[in-house]
Amino acid sequence: MTTKYGFSDVRDQLVKDIKGAYPTEWEVYQTAEVLGEDVFGSPAPHPNAVLNLFMEQKVRFAIPFAAYWASLGGFSALMSGEPGTALPPHTLASTIHGDGEIRRAMTQAAHTIAYKETLLTVCPDKACALNVGIKYMEQRMEVLTKLHDAMICEREGGVLSAPSLGGLACAKCIKEVESSHAVWRKTRWALLPSTFSVTR
Repeated sequence: MTTKYGFSDVRDQLVKDIKGAYPTEWEVYQTAEVLGEDVFGSPAPHPNAVLNLFMEQKVRFAIPFAAYWASLGGFSALMSGEPGTALPPHTLASTIHGDGEIRRAMTQAAHTIAYKETLLTVCPDKACALNVGIKYMEQRMEVLTKLHDAMICEREGGVLSAPSLGGLACAKCIKEVESSHAVWRKTRWALLPSTFSVTR
């Protein structure tokens, strides 16, 4: 409405209000109190509807995060046919592709963390999962499975939020894993615009 009737000042303020909930900077994302459609108040709109709105109104800065956020609802939500929530074919395909790409990168990151010699060497702590003992490959695969599961488990913020690694290893090893995972999350964040390139 603000675009249609030329209320540019009001539109600029609305766009400013959503910047925190659809951040473009890693630091803002990490400290945001409200993310996604909750910024619009109650009842919150469907994430697809928000993505459609941003595409329609050319709110370009918010589109990559809006597409990522919509992907967190899974295929059933993305494929919604309810009025106002159906995504155009190109947007739907690009969002699904982006979700697959970020999950592929996450799986690769789990392998890198689990097998990187300088990071997860054999831990001397017998209570640590990384104390692989004589069953090196078998134990390392178990670590990889646990790490992968922790990274993909459903949590608020999806795979770009910090996973719960409690019980995976000793405190020292968990600290190293968390440090490596934090670097991965920041790198993937920087790639959101190319990962979720839903604009033509």
